[in-house]
Amino acid sequence: MIMKNLLFFFTILSLATAATGQVAAIDLYRTNSPIDQRYYGEGSIKTLITADNNLRQGQWESAILAYDVVVAQWPNWAPAYVKRAVAKMRMGRRTEAEQDLAKAYQISSNSVQLFSERNPGGKLSLLATELEDSPADWQEILHQLHQFKRQGNLTQATTEIADLYATNWLNEEELALLQGNVNFLRDDYLTAIAYYDWVLSRGTQAPLLHNRGLAQILSYNFADGCADLLQAGAMGHLPSLEQHADLCSF
Repeated sequence: MIMKNLLFFFTILSLATAATGQVAAIDLYRTNSPIDQRYYGEGSIKTLITADNNLRQGQWESAILAYDVVVAQWPNWAPAYVKRAVAKMRMGRRTEAEQDLAKAYQISSNSVQLFSERNPGGKLSLLATELEDSPADWQEILHQLHQFKRQGNLTQATTEIADLYATNWLNEEELALLQGNVNFLRDDYLTAIAYYDWVLSRGTQAPLLHNRGLAQILSYNFADGCADLLQAGAMGHLPSLEQHADLCSF
């Protein structure tokens, strides 16, 4: 299974390189803009942000050195190995990159999916997609939307959500969850958090805490993200406990 995933990972990487020749279009992990360290404290998180910013700027060697520090301090945190694998691949250090990715899969295959770019199907599988009081016929709507999301057709998914809003078929909380998830899959985590916040302001629900926790972790707010996952897990949402163990083990 690991070798199959490795081959898929590096095949996509090579195809994207040939197609665009641009680093920003082929990174396994990427957010839309550099992160300002001032908002997220010091220590390992600052080093991680520095490494990610170096990766975006094509400073591979500097990124690898910074990821080395993060891996040394957080040896059981899978995303650090994923990120370092990308930087090593850019340097042509394929064998080492394969070893890092294999290590990441060994620790947490879910984390590799979560920190992958252009992988809406994988990320969607980790998100909560229903509220606690969703209607029984919600599944039919979700199925169609999930098909669009898994295919990466997020524009069509957004159009479908707008149509649902116009028909008043779903309530505002359900629509906000859908919108939050679409923005999550677009890697627009701050907008996703805003949607989740709005629903949570109307009542605490474990699925929303779960999704907001993942979005906050992906936007470097580990303290609040891990707290959300822990609270959701305490409320009986078992996937949150699994993600908390994977993402907050540092």
